[in-house]
Amino acid sequence: MSAKDVALDEDALASRVGGRLRRLRQDRGLTLAALSRSCGVSVSYLSAVEKGVNHPSLNTLAAITEALGVSIRTVVAEEGQETIRLSAIPRQPSATAEVSHPLLTLRASIVSAAPGDEGTCPVDLEDRGLFLYVVTGTVVVRVDGTEYTLDAGDALDVTELSEVTWRSPVASEVTWVSCPSRRR
Repeated sequence: MSAKDVALDEDALASRVGGRLRRLRQDRGLTLAALSRSCGVSVSYLSAVEKGVNHPSLNTLAAITEALGVSIRTVVAEEGQETIRLSAIPRQPSATAEVSHPLLTLRASIVSAAPGDEGTCPVDLEDRGLFLYVVTGTVVVRVDGTEYTLDAGDALDVTELSEVTWRSPVASEVTWVSCPSRRR
């Protein structure tokens, strides 16, 4: 199949992408002026992109999505794609399952740890905050050099961090979630 065989309504695509960019900007509490400063694109051009009037280049779209903290993939995903993802807690010890949907800004993993297991944070932390919840067992989490011992039912919420490691003295299940930093 050649490119000319694929029917593409560019105006409809520009409208969908622009609408997604507008929702992402508004969800983050950003004005057009604030986003403009972050990505280096003029306010008037951003407004036209959000309305679907202008079709941004790949470089411009990359600058906008980077300033919004999302991937280009998130913005150009088609409506017909999978919107529900089923996941389960790993049933074997020493296993991690990523359970978040790839189109969400949240990143979540569940770690099923055997006694003595240890590791680094299983979710992306670059410019992100961290929340973890101990479902069963006990986990010792070290955040930037400070240790926290968490038992079943305990949670930890950190907005600024650079290094996270963990160890499990007993069999444990822990849910790890990262999200865009609240300090952006």
